[in-house]
Amino acid sequence: MKRWLWPAIKKTETKAADKIFLLLESILLSIIILQSTQAAVRLFSKYFSLYAELIDNFFFLLYWSIGTHIVLSLMSIISDWYLSRVPLKDREEIDRRAVRSIQYTSQLVFSFFAVIILLERFGITTAAFHQSLTALGIGGIIIGLAAQNTLSDIITGIAISIDRPFRAGDRILIEKLGTWGDVIEISWRSTRILTRDNREVAIPNSVIGKELVTNYSIPDRMFRIETFVIVSYGPDIEYVRNLILEALAHEDWVMQDKPIQALLFDFTEFGVKFKVRCWIENFVETRILEDRLNTAIYKALINAGIAAPSLHNIVHFADRENELTISRNGNDFKNG
Repeated sequence: MKRWLWPAIKKTETKAADKIFLLLESILLSIIILQSTQAAVRLFSKYFSLYAELIDNFFFLLYWSIGTHIVLSLMSIISDWYLSRVPLKDREEIDRRAVRSIQYTSQLVFSFFAVIILLERFGITTAAFHQSLTALGIGGIIIGLAAQNTLSDIITGIAISIDRPFRAGDRILIEKLGTWGDVIEISWRSTRILTRDNREVAIPNSVIGKELVTNYSIPDRMFRIETFVIVSYGPDIEYVRNLILEALAHEDWVMQDKPIQALLFDFTEFGVKFKVRCWIENFVETRILEDRLNTAIYKALINAGIAAPSLHNIVHFADRENELTISRNGNDFKNG
């Protein structure tokens, strides 16, 4: 093993490979010693005939211990290997706890079945033992039903930690809840979000698992903002478009290496509707930079003498003696 396997294992440079090799070495050594001891006992079996069953049970117990140790050790090695494969910057506390929980649960389940096999071997699994197992099963069902929501939150929390749709520090939006902010903690039961108005919201993981979540931090924090501008009919379209683009070209907060667009979007009853959009470096400043975007466009249009659409309609009656001005910004009616 050391001549042929060890050089190949050393090339991998992983602790898991070293642990597996050492485990394999100790297993082979234990099996060789046990087989040799059994062979020696068989040579003198006629002297130990009265204790044959006891000796068989003794060796069974030894083999059972070795097999249990092998499986439990492999589960531990696999867990350590998985954690070592995750980059340090992404290895959050919940990931470590989730992996360890799966490891301990698997080891506990295997140990339970291993004990059942051992008890069967020695004939201890009587009717009372089976009744105890039944009682434990019924009790587990009752506890499971009582803690159904909590268990759902925990299971979903483990799924979130494995799937990693978001991490602590990411800004997310939970669509149907209308809640969005920065993730500050992902615990077993809930995910805590710090909203824009500095309020902490704890959302059960089971709720998040059922909703559509938008992550504004992946793949990066770059974000596109947009606004709509309506210009009265009359001015040349390309002239208005160039005014808007030139105004944004002088703004230092706009990413100049990304597309800046002023698209003719629609023809409305008030005028021509443009959709203006550009890219910013950080989505966190979305609200502030939307204000700067609107301000820059407004100043450019006003300085160029481009009129905004009228917000009033003049309604002429048949007698043409009265005119009614209807304000679209309120409920005021003014006779003219």
